[in-house]
Amino acid sequence: MENLRKIRERQNKSQVNVAVNIGVAQEMISSYESGKAYPKADTLIKMAKYLETSTDYLLDLTDDPTPIRLYNKSNLSEAEINLLIKYSKLAIEDQIKLAGYLDALSYISN
Repeated sequence: MENLRKIRERQNKSQVNVAVNIGVAQEMISSYESGKAYPKADTLIKMAKYLETSTDYLLDLTDDPTPIRLYNKSNLSEAEINLLIKYSKLAIEDQIKLAGYLDALSYISN
């Protein structure tokens, strides 16, 4: 998983930082980067979300680090894309709260 090391370093994040944020030991990040171990699917997904990249990139299946959710957004403005990125980082409970707030705002404006 050479790309894991590349994107981590590009974002100036340490192995410890990544490990703490996805809930694994720093030694596991080191093992992933050296190819001595491979993460479980749920851990891989957490890494991809935290590092804002695709699982394919982390698995060295592509050289493009762009997250899939950012493809085909040509009809969205930069502000809209930034909002979607922020929304995707929220916990599910907070996404539900935000959806309720947006529903309330749209009801008021109609």
